[in-house]
Amino acid sequence: MTCNVYISVCFYEQDKRALGSNNFSGALPPELGNLAKLQEIYINSCGAGGEIPSTFANLYNLETVMSSLFQFQVGIRLSIHRKNTKLHRELDEALVSETEGNSFKGPIPSSLSSLASLQTLHISDIYEVSSSLDFIKGLKNLTSLVLRNTLISGSIPSYIGEYQSLQTLDLSFNNLIGGIPSSLFKLNNLTALFLGNNRLTGTLPPQKSEKLQIISSSSDILSAFDQAF
Repeated sequence: MTCNVYISVCFYEQDKRALGSNNFSGALPPELGNLAKLQEIYINSCGAGGEIPSTFANLYNLETVMSSLFQFQVGIRLSIHRKNTKLHRELDEALVSETEGNSFKGPIPSSLSSLASLQTLHISDIYEVSSSLDFIKGLKNLTSLVLRNTLISGSIPSYIGEYQSLQTLDLSFNNLIGGIPSSLFKLNNLTALFLGNNRLTGTLPPQKSEKLQIISSSSDILSAFDQAF
């Protein structure tokens, strides 16, 4: 495959940030994975495509990835950041709303599981190839996980109860089956839970965390959430 890549990259503070917002076509260069100190990547308003390089799994110091107007073959748009960064949260909100209503080809790359420092991961609107939730197994620092309309299949893993920092969980509009782990309702920091438009079954737990105030589960057997709580 041949492609033309035009990118403007600025490094400062010991390679902490890569910025790009120019004419960018083709695939992301795998060499970005060699920047061991890289903490932030902003690549916006571009027309890149292809796969997200597997070398990104080597960026152990990566805190923030902001991308918009990309068409990745793997079908995801990412907003990834650590908490305590107000600007990043504001950018993330804009990015998430921008990604809704688009179509991208899956699956979600399993290499994401190695980015253990991630605290926010938002992916939406994937088509054709499904994924399981196995790729989140190593992401136990997440505070917000949004996988909306991403062809997620299988069941909600029992280890979801280990994500004690999780505040928002949105798994709506997927193909999830089976029951909901009772441990999910014991997460002390969880405030919003969206599980609607799946094929989930089973009974509801008798108790939930006091902070869990928003529960949405319309269009499936769990529509009794509001009445149960």
